[in-house]
Amino acid sequence: MLFFFLLTACFRLSAQEPVLVTGLVESDSVQLQDIHVLNLSTRQGTITNRNGVFRITMSVNDTLIFSGIQFHTLGLIVDEKTLQNETLKVELKPKIEELTEIELRGHDLDGLFYIDTKRMRDSLPLVSDQAVDFSNQGYDDPTTSNYVVPAANLVNLVSMIGKKRRKENKEAADLLAKKKQATANLRKELGDDVFVQQMGIPKVHIEPFIRYCQKKDIINLYVEGRVMEVIDILIKEKDNYRRERVLNE
Repeated sequence: MLFFFLLTACFRLSAQEPVLVTGLVESDSVQLQDIHVLNLSTRQGTITNRNGVFRITMSVNDTLIFSGIQFHTLGLIVDEKTLQNETLKVELKPKIEELTEIELRGHDLDGLFYIDTKRMRDSLPLVSDQAVDFSNQGYDDPTTSNYVVPAANLVNLVSMIGKKRRKENKEAADLLAKKKQATANLRKELGDDVFVQQMGIPKVHIEPFIRYCQKKDIINLYVEGRVMEVIDILIKEKDNYRRERVLNE
């Protein structure tokens, strides 16, 4: 009876030892290369090879984070079945980016009157040479120092500059909106359990903790899609935050 008890205890002890698991990361049956894999519990990480394969050590209840620039970050809790099989297959969902603005330009024009009229001669064969011949209209060759931009072309240039500025303003506004939502999105992407169970951050402290880590520039890193670096900063700062904010309550 004592032997059976010792044998059972040894088996349970060995079952808790870390296991080296081989995994495969795919998206729509496509094997994904350079996907970051992080064991949040041990702070060990690796990346997938050209065939989407990775190997990493894990134990039961460890938290694994899978992250790629063009894919949504995925978090998984390791179960006993994964350790028994020593294999893991992961499916990532791609991020769908919408185009904010498309600018169409007819005949591949540069906006330079002298050059564009010459291109039109090649792209519109049905138009006679006289229809696009401005050699007698007083416009100099732009390769010379006497080139004069026609008044009509100035309007086009101003319009192009306006479009560029509007595009830049919209991009700046979109970036600002992403930064404002970064705290909420990061919390949603990782999940409250990661903060509470793995980092020891109480639920009411999750958003203050993320703001506390902004001194390490995690907002810009998150917006740029560098989630693995953000997670590493959170792990490094959790003890400092707990000492300064949580334990003093």
